[in-house]
Amino acid sequence: MADGFSSYEGNAVRWIVYHNHGTTVVYAKTESIALARFMAKYPDHVVRDIKRG
Repeated sequence: MADGFSSYEGNAVRWIVYHNHGTTVVYAKTESIALARFMAKYPDHVVRDIKRG
């Protein structure tokens, strides 16, 4: 993935994370996992919204 997020789960879903620096695509099974992966990589970013994309 261009953003550095990848998922090896067969049924991973594309999530778009809206934050104070723009948007980032994260692949994960659930919204909560996508948020956890994003926050682990970018702990200083402020998440405004997350939507299935």
